[in-house]
Amino acid sequence: MPEFWRKIWRKSRALNFSLLENGKEFSRGKKRTNPPGIHGNKRKRRSAHALQNIEVQKVRLLYGLKEKQLYNLFKKSKKKKGNVGDNVLKSCESRLDNLVFRSGIVHTRRLARHWVSYGHFLVNNQKVNIPSYQVKPDQIINLRKESMAENKLVKSALEQNIKVPPYINFDRQKLAITYLRYPITEEFNKGINTDLVMEWYNRKI
Repeated sequence: MPEFWRKIWRKSRALNFSLLENGKEFSRGKKRTNPPGIHGNKRKRRSAHALQNIEVQKVRLLYGLKEKQLYNLFKKSKKKKGNVGDNVLKSCESRLDNLVFRSGIVHTRRLARHWVSYGHFLVNNQKVNIPSYQVKPDQIINLRKESMAENKLVKSALEQNIKVPPYINFDRQKLAITYLRYPITEEFNKGINTDLVMEWYNRKI
């Protein structure tokens, strides 16, 4: 197993949560689902503080955010109308790198982030090289160079025929991603307890 996937596996085990959201890499060829370590399945009950931290790590590692990025996102989300936790995940889902990943053009958010940073994507025909760029509904994401459609990694990812979420339309012929709308609460990852994430950051403000 390549080192990257090994790290993802260990982090997923530690959190008991698939960091790729399809669950395959978390369970493939593995029988151990307890946390890493010899006595991982005999650990004591975690404190409230520890449980909050676990949920924060899920969001950070899943979307590839630094601690400061997530904290700033929380502060911005508190100023918006609606549920703060939902606002945080809505912003995470609206990131350019996340939408590229969600479309199925690439296998991981890490690769999506890398390609966005190198300017391989256009948003409404404008080159954007900021992974955290907030895409708005009705905006369209395209590969900047048509030749990228022949990339082996793109072809391999598309062969998996990943099911895209209902708030995205993906034209497989043109490799065009349309962000139809913001996701609703029921469409967020069920494995994340946003209440605990909010409790964690409320203590810091």
